[in-house]
Amino acid sequence: MKERLLLFTCLAFVTLHQTVSGWGQDGHRITAEIAERNLSPGALKRVREILGEVSLAEISTWPDEIRSDGSWDFAKPWHYISIDDDESWDDYERVPEEEGDILLMLETLEKMLRKKDADSFTLSGVAGRAKAGLKPKQEKEVTRREVLAFFVHLVADLHQPLHVGRREDQGGNRIQVEWFGEEETLHRIWDEDIIESTNLSYTEFATFLNRLSGEDKTAASAGSYLDWAKESKSIRDEVYDFGPQRSSYFLNIVEAPVLSYDYRAKALPIVRDRLQKGGLRLAALLNDIFSEGDG
Repeated sequence: MKERLLLFTCLAFVTLHQTVSGWGQDGHRITAEIAERNLSPGALKRVREILGEVSLAEISTWPDEIRSDGSWDFAKPWHYISIDDDESWDDYERVPEEEGDILLMLETLEKMLRKKDADSFTLSGVAGRAKAGLKPKQEKEVTRREVLAFFVHLVADLHQPLHVGRREDQGGNRIQVEWFGEEETLHRIWDEDIIESTNLSYTEFATFLNRLSGEDKTAASAGSYLDWAKESKSIRDEVYDFGPQRSSYFLNIVEAPVLSYDYRAKALPIVRDRLQKGGLRLAALLNDIFSEGDG
């Protein structure tokens, strides 16, 4: 009986872990913590009215936590956008509006947050992509708190380079690598492992990244959702640079690239920059959304 219980527990953990995407929990909490530390007094007041004593960091992981709930399947495509290497942003293949992607949903969620007199909202969509066969439309009635949680989460996801990913390898999910002796996907390394390798708590990480001057923070916060997506795509060559193992660049990997200290040394500054910018930009957005007269 003990062995069966242990097996069930392990399988449940693996299943739960595989449903998580986007930055891992620490990445989302770091982004949200930086944002909360940079809110204006007015914006912080509005956040407290919505969340009570709960922090942005606490709600930042909720959109990943509900991914195992089938009634939320329609929200899974909102965490990313697909664009191929040779595809320009002027003519890239957008998904149907009812499916949604990260850029479309950020615009939608922002509009909802700006409706100061609304207490509930309808989120809707279809599960899956058109070429995989669409399921019936799903809807959820949600509160402002849940809209805010999705917004906080997706701003962070937009800054994870592989969430502006190739269709072919599903944002690195189909690229197998060896990371310090462990078999992983390239996507998970960027979601979690590089951050976890620092052995910092999310509050320590946020403190280290929140040391810019006011002027530098303003400069780092500039741009639109599309600008930030373009930034993530522009990092792609560095993400896929496996050094001498570069022949394993696409899916024709015979042996998984072996990644360790050299790759980590190049990747960590990128991760730090994306987390920092994500947090500062989220703060700037919330300061604007919740400024006097907007909500």
